[in-house]
Amino acid sequence: MGKIISIINNKGGVGKTSSTGILAELLAFTGCRVLCVDLDQQSNLSMLFNCYVKDPVPVLNWRERPEEENITELFRYRYRSREEIEPLIKPTFVKNLYMIPSSKRHQKTPDQIIAEKLSNNNTILKKSLATIRDGYDYILIDNAPASDILTVNSIFASDYVLTPVRIDGFSYKGLEETLDTITYIKDEHDVDSVSFLGTFVTQAERNTVLYRDLKESYTDELGGKFFQTSIRKDIRVSEIETIFKPILDYAPNTNAVYDYTRLILEMNILPEDKKKVLAYAIGEREDM
Repeated sequence: MGKIISIINNKGGVGKTSSTGILAELLAFTGCRVLCVDLDQQSNLSMLFNCYVKDPVPVLNWRERPEEENITELFRYRYRSREEIEPLIKPTFVKNLYMIPSSKRHQKTPDQIIAEKLSNNNTILKKSLATIRDGYDYILIDNAPASDILTVNSIFASDYVLTPVRIDGFSYKGLEETLDTITYIKDEHDVDSVSFLGTFVTQAERNTVLYRDLKESYTDELGGKFFQTSIRKDIRVSEIETIFKPILDYAPNTNAVYDYTRLILEMNILPEDKKKVLAYAIGEREDM
């Protein structure tokens, strides 16, 4: 059964989408089947993997059904069968990597869910993904910087929550809010299936005093839930967010690829044979 990991921080600008995309690419590189779910209404992950389809005005106004369904229809019609979900899944040009994309019409999804006033609004995504998760080794969910019904659905559906942060107080506050939401869901709804995998620093400038001081503080507060691998500030990451091109195709030897590879190894979510593939790729075969 595939592991489902939500990448969440209520603060924007911390690298959720780029982290989701690069982690997905690296997991697919090892031979794992990976599914990305774009839960963010901005649809940047869908654009990154060329799965974005622009909505015409009649579709945005719900006067016409779209030619290609996406995450919007999963929530709107509460799909719960493999036959309903599989048409939403699009292959990407990255081997072993697939996508349930988003688009602009997804912006109306939270209001539409709330307006229905049904009792099972929190588990729409969980019930849908349950029908297909056996077909994938990993399912990564990219979330908007918001604490809304979509984020709650993402947490309910997941085995793990992973939170990127920057070295600043705003993104750490987003981390605290994410942890509070997980705790509330687990306690209030008696949910034991989701746990906090950990947090890591993005856009790190490792030689600064601020980075060293705050990293020490994060380690003291979070212990083993704060990953020691940080993602260095790398212009190549900004470039792929502009040209919408996967990083292993655009800049496979950049610092970010090495750092995210080390992060996956530190997270210890891969079986041994797949860990060796990544370790060998960055020249650390002897360490495995």
